Amino acid sequence: MLNILQGLHSHIRNTLIWFIVYFVMQTIIWAAMAVLVILYPETLFILVSVFFILLAALNIYLILIFCNYLFKLRKFKKLLSFD
Repeated sequence: MLNILQGLHSHIRNTLIWFIVYFVMQTIIWAAMAVLVILYPETLFILVSVFFILLAALNIYLILIFCNYLFKLRKFKKLLSFD
């Protein structure tokens, strides 16, 4: 029982440490982006363009995932049909 509690404590501690690292890095990135936008206003257009490109890539990825599930569902339907 003690080993389970020690493992749980270790897991929770590591998770919290990584959350702290994530938020510190995110703060640094947001601050750097704010400085870049202040110094170079055209950076904002680049950031918006990159955002829309990433959004399009995410949509393509989701389409591929849904198509994969659709094909698996079609194979499953063919497997169940007795025609």
